[in-house]
Amino acid sequence: MNDVSLLLNLQALDKSIAYLKEDLSDTEISINDDSSVLKAQDIYSQISTVHDKVKKNQRETEREIQKLEDRKDVLETKAYSGGISNPKELSTLQSEVDNLISLIKAQEEILLSRMEETEKYEQGLSKALSQLENVQNNHAQKIITLQSRQTELLSQLSSEEPKQKAVREQCSSKILQIYDRVSKANKGIAVALAESDRCSECQLSIQTKILESLKTSDDLIYCNSCGRILLRDSRK
Repeated sequence: MNDVSLLLNLQALDKSIAYLKEDLSDTEISINDDSSVLKAQDIYSQISTVHDKVKKNQRETEREIQKLEDRKDVLETKAYSGGISNPKELSTLQSEVDNLISLIKAQEEILLSRMEETEKYEQGLSKALSQLENVQNNHAQKIITLQSRQTELLSQLSSEEPKQKAVREQCSSKILQIYDRVSKANKGIAVALAESDRCSECQLSIQTKILESLKTSDDLIYCNSCGRILLRDSRK
């Protein structure tokens, strides 16, 4: 097999290896991508922070109500113990008790609102936790699949790269320099087939004199449009 024909094999291997490396790179990026888990964790953390705040507000209101209740009980005990006979003093105590009752009712309304808010955030927190656990489980399963794919791609690369090296070693250094240069200039595709009178890559017509040279010359022949190295299509 001459150098020019070897280049077609080399190109097939180059393309295969390039695809494998691209796939491997994408796979490794996906393995390291835990953004879905971080997002779910952030949502859970935000809801948890607000939940703790509203729960704290609820407890503070409960304590305030208890303080008012305790104060009311003290005053009522004092008022009805029989130890105070002065009507004015009794009236003042009753007014204080009535004021405390009003304050307690106001705080109880606040407490009811805060209890409802706490319940809402408890439900949201439970939902966020469930979502976080689902995301974590899905991520763990995805990692297992991706790591299996990574292993498969590395195995394929370890098989293809020695073949690529072997073919390059069969080519002359001059031919390889040309091949690498043309490949770099044409997005990794250095060799094209002359299919009838058209280039298999750029699909443009090949000049007649180039087609004739392709039949008779042992030199490298290039497509007049895209500059790729031309080979006759031996499948015809």
